[in-house]
Amino acid sequence: MAYVVLLGISGVTAKLALRTISWQQLLLWVPLMYIGFCVAFILINGTSFPLGVGGAWAAATAFGASASLVLFLYALTKGPASQVTPASSAYPIVTVIGSALFLAEKLTWIRGIGTALVVLGVVLLSR
Repeated sequence: MAYVVLLGISGVTAKLALRTISWQQLLLWVPLMYIGFCVAFILINGTSFPLGVGGAWAAATAFGASASLVLFLYALTKGPASQVTPASSAYPIVTVIGSALFLAEKLTWIRGIGTALVVLGVVLLSR
């Protein structure tokens, strides 16, 4: 629930920031926050930097997350937060399909209906 609330709030705070700064300037703040979290994880949990196959998948994940944030902030400069944010929330569709194709997770009728409802919700919210 905290994820949903914080992500929802960030759509509003990003749009407020973009009133006075560029999306590139806004993006400069993100690594500073990530560094703070990383330092906390190292100090509190003793987390170490992963290498090997897991590290490669982590790097791919970090690239996807970073690139998607860049594109989200750019999209916010082109449209209202009330349309851009719901459209960006359609990513579970990609996850459901990718999980079925690459992780051998079953695509059940319930998941199919749920995914269709996500699409319908995005369409309705973006109008």
